[in-house]
Amino acid sequence: MLIGIDDTDSLKGMCTTYIAKRICDEIKVIGYPKLVRLNPNIPYKTRGNGAIAIRTRENLEKVREVVLGVVKKYSMIDDDRTNPGVVFVEESESNKKLLTAFYRRVVSELVSIKEAEDVARMVGAEVFRLKNGRGVIGALAALGFNSNRKSYELISYRVPGNYGKKRMIDASSVFEMNARLYPNVFDSVDLESKKVLITPRGRDPVFCGLRGKSPEYVREAWGLVRPLEEIESAVVFETNQATDDHLVSKRISQVRPYDCVKLDGLVESKPKSVEGGHVVFTLSDGTGSIDCAAYWQTGRFRKEVMSLVPGDLVVACGGIGKYVKTVNLEKLCVTGLSSCLELVVPVCCGRKMTSAGRNKGFKCRKCSKKVSHGGIMSRKVSRTIGVGWFEVPPRARRHLSRLLILD
Repeated sequence: MLIGIDDTDSLKGMCTTYIAKRICDEIKVIGYPKLVRLNPNIPYKTRGNGAIAIRTRENLEKVREVVLGVVKKYSMIDDDRTNPGVVFVEESESNKKLLTAFYRRVVSELVSIKEAEDVARMVGAEVFRLKNGRGVIGALAALGFNSNRKSYELISYRVPGNYGKKRMIDASSVFEMNARLYPNVFDSVDLESKKVLITPRGRDPVFCGLRGKSPEYVREAWGLVRPLEEIESAVVFETNQATDDHLVSKRISQVRPYDCVKLDGLVESKPKSVEGGHVVFTLSDGTGSIDCAAYWQTGRFRKEVMSLVPGDLVVACGGIGKYVKTVNLEKLCVTGLSSCLELVVPVCCGRKMTSAGRNKGFKCRKCSKKVSHGGIMSRKVSRTIGVGWFEVPPRARRHLSRLLILD
């Protein structure tokens, strides 16, 4: 039997993984519980938009009693944005295909409650909703994650008395662990800004999360990190983090609000820096044009984007907001570089000539000799960017984005 749970937390506290931990304390679980991140652009999400999937052979009546009891006890029901959903589904090959297809949609686009209810009927799911039950969408989608490309996260939890307090950790131990285990354990620190990334900032029960390639690596990492406060427990989750499962190749004309996309096109405009320090350029592919933005939080990535010129061929990966105006870049691949030419200013009387006016060529200040544009040579400019992939730094990376070093 498969159990799916979503939308139990809020910005004020709790975490769906903690509810999964409580359930796993009371029933026998097959394999690892799954933490499944869904479309990061969805406006209804609380924080990381993560749902939970659990597999068990326990009796349905016992499982139902335990799961619903835990969800009702710990969910942030009083929050207007929290709408828990729980589903119980029997395993079968036909259900697996339907749920996998549904997962592929939910991880990359906007899906309605009605569409989730239709899938629930098709797979014979037993569905429980609290309030409007929007969590049913993520609960069902989580059951469809079964990719060979996966990662693991060890999540440790605080004792309740520390909720809301500053998380106390020996930062040097995290950097030491990273030096020893990266890239087998990843996104633990941001070396550019010298920040520890494993500890969240909210009032939720999570102390820290360690992401890696295998259960063994994240357990080893936990053994090297030194918490400076009491820890309640720790659980390893199988996840779709760092998989790029959310990115779908599309033409620009096919892009819709809240999509996660991979767009292959031509740089149409020279990148420019706008208010706030963001860098923006226009991409076109013959079916339309769209802006691509590297935000100030992406650090050196902005400089790489700024090095593009019109005519460059790129693959832009990222998310779309409410309005189909801009791709919020997560990574970028340069597949072809345009030849970049500059005029060679002529020399006369031992010095460079000056402009004779707009589109009038150059003239010599000393002897008044003029050279028209037709007589001016040009030369190829060496590029500061090459063909290949470029990504945002760890501090700006989304849960689902795959690190280049993992490929």
